[in-house]
Amino acid sequence: MVRSSLVLTAALLLAVPVTAQSAPDLASFLAPLTAYPALSAAREQVTSARAQLRAAYDPAALQASGGYTAFDNTTVDLDPTTPGIQGLPASAGQISADLTLRPWLFGDTADQADRNRIQLQQAELDYRDALTGLQVQALQAAYGLQLARESLDSARQGAAVAQAALDATRLRHAKGGASDRDLRDAETGVQQAQLYVANAQGSVTLAQTTLTSLLGSAEAPDLSSLQLPVPNGTALTLARAKLSEALAEVSVRNATRSVYPVVQAGYTWNLDSKDSLGVSIESRTLQPKVSYTFQSPGTSFPQDQIKGSFQIGVSASFSPAVLDGLDATAAQLRAARDGVASAERSAAVQKASLANDLAQARRALTLAQRRVDDAATTLDEDRQRQTLGLASPLATQQAALDLTQRRLDLQQARQDVLAKVLAYYRFYAIPVASQPGSEVQP
Repeated sequence: MVRSSLVLTAALLLAVPVTAQSAPDLASFLAPLTAYPALSAAREQVTSARAQLRAAYDPAALQASGGYTAFDNTTVDLDPTTPGIQGLPASAGQISADLTLRPWLFGDTADQADRNRIQLQQAELDYRDALTGLQVQALQAAYGLQLARESLDSARQGAAVAQAALDATRLRHAKGGASDRDLRDAETGVQQAQLYVANAQGSVTLAQTTLTSLLGSAEAPDLSSLQLPVPNGTALTLARAKLSEALAEVSVRNATRSVYPVVQAGYTWNLDSKDSLGVSIESRTLQPKVSYTFQSPGTSFPQDQIKGSFQIGVSASFSPAVLDGLDATAAQLRAARDGVASAERSAAVQKASLANDLAQARRALTLAQRRVDDAATTLDEDRQRQTLGLASPLATQQAALDLTQRRLDLQQARQDVLAKVLAYYRFYAIPVASQPGSEVQP
């Protein structure tokens, strides 16, 4: 009975599928991660960056202002009927409204839009990194829980065999067929088997606690058929370095434009002595502006006879600070480009290290499987020899303990291979599974 159970357990633990028979629904399993605080914070950063990018494309902006002034006039004896003499006003007021149109992006507005777009890409990259990290943790915890449970079952099977060997050794010792040393070895074997069980129980508790902290009470799917492909893409560090370079290029472009003179041109229509309407444009952004102004009291003769006016002006600013600003942005751009070159070299080295680690883990898994096969064969042979009276129960007990240890090594090797594959997902910040409602779109 015990032998049949051991053979069945070994067959189940040694079964490593070549193809996924029924891939677990990872998206549904990992869906609770969308409510994880760290991921929610990263998603809100994406929402904020997207809103700022939309603001850069707003087609118009309206600004209004108004003011009122009361005068404390000095009393003078003036005859208002005298030509050229007018009474002093008791108050004055002004209302103005400016409508700035943005039919296109040019100059500073184009720089701001590019800057906001890059910042959105950075926020999306941070979100991908956070999502991938949480998914990797959840998968490792779920897989670790499954392996811990299998280890516990295997350890309990080994403990049962060890206890049976101890009982048989005690019986033989009572009849003089086993020495005191044989009895001590059998008792030590039982303690060792019980230690395996206790360690496995602790691993189950720890893995369950880790999984619960990430996904709550979600039940992990069967991951025995999980075979994740090794992804490919741009290293996270390199992607971030390139975005920093793009931001530095925008800063250089904006700082260079500050050196150029700004030309402003406009025309104002005086609708009457109090109302005026104007249009203007300037060379830095090419944004047309429409302005309306009401003032009371209005203009008087002869200014009220002016029906319109054309204005043109040029402004420029030159100072050591401007030149220092150009040098600073140029230095930042050079630093950003050096950062990209450094990130490329570092990513190449890290990718080679990941490939080497995965190859080693796979070779270790192959060896661990071979050792389990050998240990299972040895246990079967010792059981047969014990049945024929050619071996003592201690040999069978030791073979069972060795098989338990080899199974634990195999499970650790399987988990190590998964960890090495998941390291690629972290390296590229590629989520393992898409989650409807949690993704961010550019």
